[in-house]
Amino acid sequence: MTVGEVMTTPVTGMAETTDVVHLITVMQGDKIHSMPIVDGSRVVGVVTRRDLARILGRDDEAIAADVRHRLANYAGEDRWTVRVSDGVVSLGDEYDDPAERHAAIVLAEAVPGVIAAHCDPVRN
Repeated sequence: MTVGEVMTTPVTGMAETTDVVHLITVMQGDKIHSMPIVDGSRVVGVVTRRDLARILGRDDEAIAADVRHRLANYAGEDRWTVRVSDGVVSLGDEYDDPAERHAAIVLAEAVPGVIAAHCDPVRN
C-alpha cells in the first residue's frame, strides 16, 4: 500500500503567521487532527492536536473532570467511566449503544485539551 492510497484529501494548510486561535477553530470545526504549516508551497512543519493540547496546558485531571461534567449533564451521573492519558480520553459505558457512544465521544472531544476520544462498552 502507498501513502497516496491512505492519505486524506483535500489538504488544508496554514501559514506560520496564522493566529493560533484561528488554527484551533479550523482544526476543531473540520475535525482535523494535524495541520501542515506552509511557506508558499513548501511544507515547513505540522501542528497536531497533541501540540495544541500541550500549549493549552490542561492536565489530565482537569480534562477528565470536564468530560465527566459534560457526560453527567448528558446522560446522568456515574454512567460513564472516564480515563485520560496525555489528553487522550478513554470512555467506558455499560450499554452497547453506538449512537450513545458517538454522542459521548463528540462531547468529550469538545473539551479543551482533548486530543482524541474513544469509547468501549464496559464488560462485566
